[in-house]
Amino acid sequence: MTVIHGVQCFLRGARMASTPELRGYVWIPALVSLAVITTGLTFALSYVNDLSAYLIGLLPAWLDFLRWIIAPMLYLSGVLAGAWSFGLIAAVVGSPLLGELALRTERLNSNPTAWWQQLGPTLLREVRKLRYHLPRIVGLALISVLPGINTLAPFLWVGFGAWMMAVQFCDYSTENRLHQFADTLRLLRTHRAASLGFGLCVTLAMSVPVFNFIVAPVATVGATLLMQDFRSTTQ
Repeated sequence: MTVIHGVQCFLRGARMASTPELRGYVWIPALVSLAVITTGLTFALSYVNDLSAYLIGLLPAWLDFLRWIIAPMLYLSGVLAGAWSFGLIAAVVGSPLLGELALRTERLNSNPTAWWQQLGPTLLREVRKLRYHLPRIVGLALISVLPGINTLAPFLWVGFGAWMMAVQFCDYSTENRLHQFADTLRLLRTHRAASLGFGLCVTLAMSVPVFNFIVAPVATVGATLLMQDFRSTTQ
């Protein structure tokens, strides 16, 4: 499967999430995302304001004109990075609700387990994902500060961000089938191009303020459709 297939699944997820059958399972995780992202950005931007004032204070008089560049760039970077980061946190916080949405999307049965009964196992699953992601994030952070190699850092961050989004949202479908986290990674690696295409769509959408609060449920539906396609090709 190609990168385009992953993009198409994300768009199919956006359409399907608005259908009457799933709409009732979308708005609660969307509200959770809105609350987490709004709170997080409000907190983060207060630090951006302090950082901007500090950096501008360090400028010599002959570089004073840069104050009109530094402040907007810091705010823009803070909003984009914060929107993505807090969007991911919102997905982790709302994981039991998103798991229920994935289950409804896949229509595994007519009486799925209530989300509060999945709370414990789902949060343990999120810890497993964090154990997978954190060493890679630390490795990329180290690359980002190494002279010469760090020129590749922006591209590596985008690629890893896309992969992390694919892992995060595709695993709900695997968990609902009571399969191991390793099964999610195996399927994604087998169809790496489509997985990265899907993850890139989620990454870009997650970085857009205001719109990003609805990305988690849309990505959950799209990832469930993507995993169904992956499984159909391996049967």
